[in-house]
Amino acid sequence: MPASVVGRDAELAALSDFLAGIPGGARALVLEGEAGMGKTTLFDACLTEARDVDVRVLVARPAESESELSFAGLGDLLGGTLDVLETLPSAQQRALSRALVLEDEADAPADPRAVGVALQTALRALAESRPTLVAVDDVQWLDAASAGALSFACRRFGEECVGVLLALRSGLPSSVVDDLERSLVDRVATIEVGPLDVTALHRLVQDRLGAVLPRPLLAEVCQASGGNPFYALEIVRTLQRRGASVEAGQPLPVPDSLHDLLDERLGALPTDCRDFLLAAAAHAHPTIAITEAATHVDAEAGLSPALEAGIVELDGPRIRFTHPLLAACAYEAADRKRRSVIHVRLSEILEDPEARAWQLAAATDERDETVAAALEEAAHRARARGAPRPAALLLDRAHELTPTTNTDDAVRRAIDAAYLHYEAGDSVRAEERLRAVVARLGPGSERARALVRLARVRMYEALGDGADLFRSAIDEAGAEPETSAAAHEGFATCLWQLYERLETAVEHAKKAVDLALEVGDEALAGEALNTCAMAELLLGLDSASTTMARASALQPASERRRVLSQPRWFPEFRLWTGAFEAAESELHEMLHRAAEIGDESSPPYLIACLGRVDCELGLLESALERTIEAQEAAKQAGQKAILAFSLALESLVHARTGESRPAHATADRSLALVRETGDRQSELTASWALGQLELAQGHAEAARERLSVIYGLVRSESIGEPGAVPFVVDYVEALTDLGRSDEAGAVLDWFEGNAQRLGRDAALANCGRCRGLLAGQAGDVDGAIAAFKEALELHARVRLPLDHGRTLLALGAAQRRAKRRREARETLERALAVFEEIGAALWAERAHAELKRISGRAATPGALTPAEERVAALVVEGKTNREVAAALFLSDRTVEGHLARIFGKLGIRHRTELPGALQTRGIDLSNTGDSPVSADSSAP
Repeated sequence: MPASVVGRDAELAALSDFLAGIPGGARALVLEGEAGMGKTTLFDACLTEARDVDVRVLVARPAESESELSFAGLGDLLGGTLDVLETLPSAQQRALSRALVLEDEADAPADPRAVGVALQTALRALAESRPTLVAVDDVQWLDAASAGALSFACRRFGEECVGVLLALRSGLPSSVVDDLERSLVDRVATIEVGPLDVTALHRLVQDRLGAVLPRPLLAEVCQASGGNPFYALEIVRTLQRRGASVEAGQPLPVPDSLHDLLDERLGALPTDCRDFLLAAAAHAHPTIAITEAATHVDAEAGLSPALEAGIVELDGPRIRFTHPLLAACAYEAADRKRRSVIHVRLSEILEDPEARAWQLAAATDERDETVAAALEEAAHRARARGAPRPAALLLDRAHELTPTTNTDDAVRRAIDAAYLHYEAGDSVRAEERLRAVVARLGPGSERARALVRLARVRMYEALGDGADLFRSAIDEAGAEPETSAAAHEGFATCLWQLYERLETAVEHAKKAVDLALEVGDEALAGEALNTCAMAELLLGLDSASTTMARASALQPASERRRVLSQPRWFPEFRLWTGAFEAAESELHEMLHRAAEIGDESSPPYLIACLGRVDCELGLLESALERTIEAQEAAKQAGQKAILAFSLALESLVHARTGESRPAHATADRSLALVRETGDRQSELTASWALGQLELAQGHAEAARERLSVIYGLVRSESIGEPGAVPFVVDYVEALTDLGRSDEAGAVLDWFEGNAQRLGRDAALANCGRCRGLLAGQAGDVDGAIAAFKEALELHARVRLPLDHGRTLLALGAAQRRAKRRREARETLERALAVFEEIGAALWAERAHAELKRISGRAATPGALTPAEERVAALVVEGKTNREVAAALFLSDRTVEGHLARIFGKLGIRHRTELPGALQTRGIDLSNTGDSPVSADSSAP
């Protein structure tokens, strides 16, 4: 199915299954949904696939204006296959020719039954030579004569290779659909084409309009459009044209293209009813009683006509518009003065302070400190309940209504509103507002506060810019301790993320801690301790753990702060120390917490980190999905640095699956962004991906060139945490392969020394492999084998399948060189099983190549690898491919590959033959484990 169809994976799969079933007999599929929901898009996608799989397509697209024309739709269906008429009996040929106006016999109208018989015969003739799809879009407009003929023909189909695809608008009748449901019964299916979610709408808007909306605005577009893709696109076009955005108390604009349709429905209502609907649209949770009180219109007069017209519906006392755009149109069509009156009345009636504030925000354009203060208080309430976007809009309005004489209040509200937009995931808007504030202020503590907030936003675009802004804020804050503390903390954060001047970062973080505690701001002190711990961790200092504990103790004061500012979370620590399962659990908890408090600024990085975890755990397909998800989230949040990091991780996944072209493409995109963002983690990861890819391909010199640059950077900045620089072992291996043993040994001594001092098992296991490679390079095969076996003991403590497989591969190669062929074969087959299970194609090829180099008696023809045995055992139990994949932490595609090889080895063609083939070969799977890499599989 076309890749341009977004958010419809389930529907596309159902369409593919429908097409695949046509050769098995007549069947029908109905696509049903409201106008603009995407029925035609799916309809066209099905036609495209049908042609690709050599299914003949007969298509009609009737219009409402043609519904009175006899046989117009039939003419469209058969227009490209008129030669089939020559195969029909003469009476049927005449009947169909008259219906299609192919004969000049005006006084001889077509016989409907004869036309139906002729159509049935024609379709059968076409289906005999090739499966045929009869497709009608907007079938509700199909003329009665064509509908009758099509229904007559379809009611009589059985084994014919004919499929019928119909797109039907919800709520409108179709005799063809009714007849098919009665005649084909269990061979007709309906797909309800429903609304798209926010993620799918993001992709749609980006693909069709080239626009990336901030996540909160996109959510509002989704709500206003009801998830209808056509309506959503029209709303975004309107926003682009007007340069507008949603503001406090105001709905999104109704697109011009929909005004006529909606105005017609609303314009037919009585005046009192339209006034009643205005009040209902002006309140987020309208009830009958509140709306009556706001309008002084009786519910019978105000509500009944709208209920009869299907514009609203009742849920107990609640009033609901049947589509959000009807509410927007009811509001927009009203006189501006009348809207203000309604808002004032609602502000007097409503009891909830936040709801009352929304009404005040929309009721006046006059500056009023009382109203502004009420809006500010409501914004604090909204933020406390985890709604930063509404809070930002309320504060925006509070700033607009602040009297010009209240300069300090206006500045405070503007700064706080802008930062709330950032927390809500709209970095672009936040930066624009903060720059405007900074430009208006002279040097001093207020400007320093604005600079701190601007720096927080800007560091996700360019760390260097963020660092400069924080530095300026430090200079301007003077003796104001809270702003100064925030500036010192931010400057330290920029430095550690730049991986430079880490000792200076520690100094500034400690200064921030002292200043924050001086003013009793434990939340800020906790964040500064977290930052200090990260810099200490990168430096490889033992004090990092103590600093982390101090930070975590201050968590209670930080529960409402954005997640990445809360001191209890240390995802990098888990990742760098090899605690990947713990990292996964913590990251999921952080995402849950972010959702609870409405933090849209943290998830892009958290999702990217989950991709890194999946990559290390060998779940490469899941890792790829995570990194792409993180990219989309980063685009919506306007976080270029996280986009670069996500692209770098995607490159690493492609490198491990052996996909050279996408690995290079994504790494290049990441490194291009790094030149703007300065994000060092992205640079190291993208360079590592390309270096590891070169190493897997056997290009040691190219790998050395890639990795030597980032190794030099690490040494120049005194980075001592092995887990932060895992590429070093690949650099050592490249040097070893090139025969540069002395240089490799010196690098390894430094790296291994840090790993031993800090107790990093994952790094030590890889160091053991490097020690074995160096011993083998020196001709000490026994020493190499011993080193590899020690490394495998360490691998058993940390689940890192790719590294485990690489050590098995190195051990098997050493055993082969030592003439220990049986052991070598067993070890290499285990390595191959690991690589195949995780989908590391290039490493699997290297394992295959080593196996081929073993002389002597070959393995038994048809012998299954351990990975294949595990898959076979689960299939014999009756599990589906998807269930096998879930049980073994594999992708569906990997399971399919295993089964293809199993079938080939055993000479069978179907899974039902598997038990018998295994029994015939004497293959016993009773002791086969069900884990992809069991804990004891590293034992030599």
